[in-house]
Amino acid sequence: MIIDDEPGVRWSLRHLLESNGFTVASASSGVEALKSLKASKFSIVLVDAKLPDIDGINLAQRIRIETPCQSPLILVSGYFYDDDAVVSEVLSSGLFAAFATKPIVHNALLLIIRDAISSAGTPECS
Repeated sequence: MIIDDEPGVRWSLRHLLESNGFTVASASSGVEALKSLKASKFSIVLVDAKLPDIDGINLAQRIRIETPCQSPLILVSGYFYDDDAVVSEVLSSGLFAAFATKPIVHNALLLIIRDAISSAGTPECS
């Protein structure tokens, strides 16, 4: 699942993931994402750090509390970078399995996704 408020980012990520064999759903807000995550299964969830209704870190916390989803969450941001304290904190806490910066480097993102899925085993949003 792709959670991002930018239509172009959702389109680009959908195209990238579908062309690499993934089935993709997307949401443009936290509310929409929570609704989808309560109703469907996903093997990975890409969470934008800045959404119009909630920030991505708070959304990830709500995903874990309000939905059955235990799939790996990947924080995606053009606002934060690899060396930001916030990113280090959410990765070390285990809330997010990985972090990807915008602009997205396609091959790097695919590697991050495959590593996160592989490391998680088989958890899914159910």
